[in-house]
Amino acid sequence: MGKIRILSDNLVSKIAAGEIVERPASVVKELIENSIDAGSKKIDIELESGGKRLIRVSDDGEGMTRDDSLMSIERHATSKIRELKDLFSVSSLGFRGEAIPSIASVSRFRMITRTHDQVIGTVIAVEGGVVRSVEETGAPPGTTVEVRNLFYNTPARHKFMRKTETELSNVIDIVERESLSRPGIGFELLSEGRALLRLPGRETVSERISELYPGIGLHRVLAEAMGVRVSGLMAGPLDTRSTTQKLYTYVNGRGVRDRFLTRMLIDSYGRMIEKGKFPQGVMFIDIPAGDVDVNVHPTKNEVRFGNARLVGDLIRESITGMLGKAPWLDGRSRGFEHAPGGFVPAREGGAAYGGPGSGDGEAGRGVNSFRVYTNELETSAAHVPSIGHEPDRHAEDENRAKGLFGESGFYSGLKVLGQLGDLYIICASPDGMILVDQHAAHERINYERLKKAYTGSGTIHTQDLLVPEVLELSPHESDVLSRYAVELGPLGLHIEGFGDNTCIIRRVPALLKNTDLKRLVRDIVSEIKESGAEKSLTDKIDTVISTMACHSSIRANYELGPEKMKALLCELDLAEFPHSCPHGRPVAREISYTDIERMFKRT
Repeated sequence: MGKIRILSDNLVSKIAAGEIVERPASVVKELIENSIDAGSKKIDIELESGGKRLIRVSDDGEGMTRDDSLMSIERHATSKIRELKDLFSVSSLGFRGEAIPSIASVSRFRMITRTHDQVIGTVIAVEGGVVRSVEETGAPPGTTVEVRNLFYNTPARHKFMRKTETELSNVIDIVERESLSRPGIGFELLSEGRALLRLPGRETVSERISELYPGIGLHRVLAEAMGVRVSGLMAGPLDTRSTTQKLYTYVNGRGVRDRFLTRMLIDSYGRMIEKGKFPQGVMFIDIPAGDVDVNVHPTKNEVRFGNARLVGDLIRESITGMLGKAPWLDGRSRGFEHAPGGFVPAREGGAAYGGPGSGDGEAGRGVNSFRVYTNELETSAAHVPSIGHEPDRHAEDENRAKGLFGESGFYSGLKVLGQLGDLYIICASPDGMILVDQHAAHERINYERLKKAYTGSGTIHTQDLLVPEVLELSPHESDVLSRYAVELGPLGLHIEGFGDNTCIIRRVPALLKNTDLKRLVRDIVSEIKESGAEKSLTDKIDTVISTMACHSSIRANYELGPEKMKALLCELDLAEFPHSCPHGRPVAREISYTDIERMFKRT
């Protein structure tokens, strides 16, 4: 007998399932898309253990007859396309006919369905791809699909599922993504019986977006040419995230996670956002169906454009057009009118690091962007300034800083020449010239202060807010924050619940007093959500503290006098790891005499 054999249908289904069903969120995505294609006006999702134990998706769509429901669990059976030409003008979200059989092959699957013109519905039970029963049943119009014990019969896949909190976060992301492009459909997501998302049907996309971006100012973007239209609502460079979780892209109404589109959106902001930060917002691309291929991957998350350059150019044009108007600095007509608190004021001390004025060109480069100090620096203890926002220096650090003025620390031993672009401190060294990134340096100093406070080896001054900050969050963000608020206490953050999905910030570390606290808390919650279901912050505390340190540090366009520059260098010598910021960027770079002579062709 030969070595080559035809695989069994059961094995083929499990192989196909590996491409389509990666995790519970994949199942939710496919089932929601089927419900949307069925003309549903209300879609309910229920989960247990983040979807690992149970996923139930119910809709009020057109439903199926007995024959159609049996056909739907067969591979490559679909009502969306008939002929080859239909593949190049697909308008439905599903069309491959693989999702339902793939899901049924790796779970205990149950589907209840009834059309609106029938009295009796049908219930089908499938276990591991094998049909166990087909019966008549009473049921409301529409379809309900239950998926239990996902990957129970494929242990290798089961062990790769993440912790419950991580899987739940992925499901929430999918539901939010699908709901944004279909505002007329109501969505409800329950986890362990608790409502995490309640999104009633809305008239416009703007209304739906305002529910999912509470308190964020989003600004309209638009560009079109040659039958392609790019439109959406995007945040300014001051409202960034530490992940791409709130950056959604759609092609002809289909939510996609396409690397090309994501990269174009990020690149369009250029140096106006920090490295490691990402914009947030929603971008819709409308393009003739024949000019885009949606049949690239079974998950349908990737697309291929006939004219990718045109699409990329329009994305860049739409974003740069919005950035050029700087609508986040104007709280009147140009902001996103449905976003509560849409006005984002300019920060004290200028734009954020990497923000407007920190890139190339004329912006922010006035006659004072380079200052040289030739006077002798005062080095007595009375003239050691505080670089951070803390009013009082820790006694131990102050004494050490005093001593370093007369000692031979590496950074404190440098001669300060001036400040370049209100961002870099220029120093002379024995071997040439050293540029110190003031933001990265201060970020390292504040990181180590906060880390010592958290571990108990140091203390940090806190300050009660005269007017506490009230912050509105999504239900899931509110749930995450409420579970970890106590553990943020050692870092000087005192946050309380303040009604449904709202919290109040009462106390902060003194070094954070001039920080955008709402943005800080949102970034912290985002980091915790990405960390998974840890019972404490221990496994993720470095990232959380790094976020706090970044928010509390001096920024670009912040003028430092000679004493403050010298004090910053002295404090840097006190750090355990002074040569990089917590995110890994270098604090300083040296340009040697050899490098300078090479520039001037003297060697």
